[in-house]
Amino acid sequence: MDMQNLVENRMSLNYKVEQLLNRQMKGWYLAAENYRALELVESRRVLVKEVPFEVQYNPARIHSSSANINPQVIQERPCFLCRHHLPVEQEALPYVARSGNEYLILCNPYPIFPQHLTIPDANHTEQLITGRIEDMLGLAEQLTDYVLLYNGPQSGASIPNHFHFQAGSKGFLPIQTFVDGGCSVARYPVPAFLFTSEAPASVAASFYRLITVLQKEIPQESEPMLNLLCWKSGACFYLVVYPRKRHRPYQFFVEGDAHILISPGVVDLGGVFITPLEKDFIKLTGSDIQDIISQISVDPNTCSQISNIISEPS
Repeated sequence: MDMQNLVENRMSLNYKVEQLLNRQMKGWYLAAENYRALELVESRRVLVKEVPFEVQYNPARIHSSSANINPQVIQERPCFLCRHHLPVEQEALPYVARSGNEYLILCNPYPIFPQHLTIPDANHTEQLITGRIEDMLGLAEQLTDYVLLYNGPQSGASIPNHFHFQAGSKGFLPIQTFVDGGCSVARYPVPAFLFTSEAPASVAASFYRLITVLQKEIPQESEPMLNLLCWKSGACFYLVVYPRKRHRPYQFFVEGDAHILISPGVVDLGGVFITPLEKDFIKLTGSDIQDIISQISVDPNTCSQISNIISEPS
């Protein structure tokens, strides 16, 4: 590598994040222990409509899976993503998007991915994606080693009152390798929309058209319920949108043998179902996963109708 390329690499966001994670592994005991624990996470493959998904047993995710998102509870507890409530060991890497929105890039101390980031707004503001998709695409353009993630406030976000993205290592989620391999999302078990272009503005425009149609066809408060994945491969940007109709499946609420502690977010819909309880890891089947998906996702026929609407000339 020549000197110019070396300098450019060290100025890249990928490099800065790599250095941030290295420092946190040396100076933050909790994070380091939880990343080491990833090596002990049990996993197994299951087929969901003939597509391989992964089921993981990760006890450290108990806090996220069982998070109480009751508005009163959230209002009364400290916001874990506000700068003044961060652990003293947690280092923040400032990032300013082209929009002017300011973010903090943080090491996620309860990881799922081999490298897992949380990227909250530097200010305490609600978890709504409108006006932020351009920021997500901008992060994907610079964090080319990562997939960007977004969980809506009623769609898996364990901290729904402070805007944040997440980012995780590429190659971890089946949906990313599925799409990069040239497979159609129509074959994927979770109803989804895929927007791709070399122009991020085109992807953003398609997304906002979808949001407008979703809000009209499936009215919900504030914004449609959804989960997002975004990454850049080569010259192309990819945005996967999972529209939702429910936050949690009935298995989350029932007692007895039917109970499964699962609160699906974008990682689960992306093909890795995380179970913090060993009993659920052992018993969860492809049929269970398909049932959970059908409960929380907008049905395929509705997605097809919406796809036809957004494909019409405006």
